[in-house]
Amino acid sequence: MKHNIAFIHASPAAIPPLMQFYSGAAPDLQITNLLDDGLLRLFAAGSFAVAGNRLRQMLATARDVYAAELAMLTCSAVPRQVLDAVRALARLPVLKIDEPMAQRAVAMGKRIGVMVTFPPTVELARKLLLDAAAELGREIDLDVEALPEAYPALLAGDNDTHDRLLLAGIDRLAARQVDVVVLAQVSMARVLARATAAVPVPILSSLETSLAAIREAIRRPA
Repeated sequence: MKHNIAFIHASPAAIPPLMQFYSGAAPDLQITNLLDDGLLRLFAAGSFAVAGNRLRQMLATARDVYAAELAMLTCSAVPRQVLDAVRALARLPVLKIDEPMAQRAVAMGKRIGVMVTFPPTVELARKLLLDAAAELGREIDLDVEALPEAYPALLAGDNDTHDRLLLAGIDRLAARQVDVVVLAQVSMARVLARATAAVPVPILSSLETSLAAIREAIRRPA
């Protein structure tokens, strides 16, 4: 029997890498994708109450229409206060895709490189990793490489420009002697294989770690 899982997206760029990975790695999951790309504008504008209401509507649809057992928010720009608020009212488990990745990164080393292409994600990724370090009782140093020109290229269908900029950014981070590089948005997972082959530093995307978190949540007693 397949488990019904809903992915809640704020960017269309997140769907292809997720579905490519999950279709191969998790054929036992029946995945429904719910997308509202206006959420990114709301987060960028600081309209968190409006964005939270919209996320609650999408979670209700996942639960009541598609019978989802669990929902995962794939947008790294969801602030903690919004995440906590929607979780409190969702009536199903709600995961955030980058939280397990942050815990893995902190466990791998002190100096963490962070790659970002959507500027509002910078401070959220920084806080996510610092919170994970605090929970694990570790001290970390963060080196952030922001590429604000890459994400618009991806949305415009210019994959080559996006990938070229991103791979160059990963090279720069690796050269600064980080212990691990974190791809802070799932849309960047498309370059993971090429980047891993090109640099000697471990690179994390949220694909594998998110699947492990889903499987743990499914096994957990209600």
